[in-house]
Amino acid sequence: MTNQTLVEVSNLTKHFPASNKQLVRAVDGVSFAIQRGETLGLVGESGCGKTTVGRCLLRLIEPTGGEIRFDGRNLTELNRTELRGLRRRMQIIFQDPYSSLNPRLKVGQIIAEPLAIHGTGSKAEQRDKVAELLRVVGLDPDYANRYPHQFSGGQRQRIGIARALALNPGFIVADEPVSALDVSVQAQVVNLLQDLQAQFGLTYLFISHGLAVVKHISSRVGVMYLGKLVELASADDIYSKPLHPYTQALLAAIPLSDPDANRREVHRLGGDVPTPLNPPSGCRFHTRCPHATERCKVEEPKFAEVSAGHWAACHLHD
Repeated sequence: MTNQTLVEVSNLTKHFPASNKQLVRAVDGVSFAIQRGETLGLVGESGCGKTTVGRCLLRLIEPTGGEIRFDGRNLTELNRTELRGLRRRMQIIFQDPYSSLNPRLKVGQIIAEPLAIHGTGSKAEQRDKVAELLRVVGLDPDYANRYPHQFSGGQRQRIGIARALALNPGFIVADEPVSALDVSVQAQVVNLLQDLQAQFGLTYLFISHGLAVVKHISSRVGVMYLGKLVELASADDIYSKPLHPYTQALLAAIPLSDPDANRREVHRLGGDVPTPLNPPSGCRFHTRCPHATERCKVEEPKFAEVSAGHWAACHLHD
């Protein structure tokens, strides 16, 4: 791990037990690194395992295998006491701003909860911190005395962001933080996250199923399919010269503002997403890939660096 690397994930695996002694292979051997101060976007269809990756990184759920290093420390080897000390530096913004806030608590109590759990500051200092955090996310400090149901979705997500910032973390997992919001509000929240990153030097793992949103906030983008990372590159490379057929199909699905201008060749995905209970042999995407060969059905492609900083798992680029 270099001094610039904050998070390093090696062969991360998470399997959930299912009926008949089967396993749901939610995450199956994922490796990547996140540099200090950058935003790594993680995208893919629902059920591909991206949220599971984010929660494993914070050990909100325990990984089945692999290694997760945060600032040089292996999180998978830490006991609860040791992990508690690091939790100040790692926080999460949840997807649903409605269910992620306790409706019985006032906003001030919600934002101050991390401070109270970690014993940070007196009651007066915590109140001052709450007021400061509300200002930082663009809300009136007087809102601390209101309940979550009195706010819109965008305002609730700002409250969730304020709570994530309470302990001055360096790393935040943003788990689809705008997917439940109106399109106009999505842009405001993304802009807020970018401003906060510049102000506090934050590092993000930004999880989303929408490539259009990820484009505006990410330094690099990783694409997941059925528990596997199939492509990883700078945002510019992903959007200008995607290598994996799945990435190409996702990009082709983004609506154009002018459908008649620069019309893209559409790579339509056929069939349904296979079940992670029994993923396809070989390349997991071969059942829907327009370029699949017999080799793809039997041999799993290696996740390899095709060009400088551009990684893909596809036999087309061996």
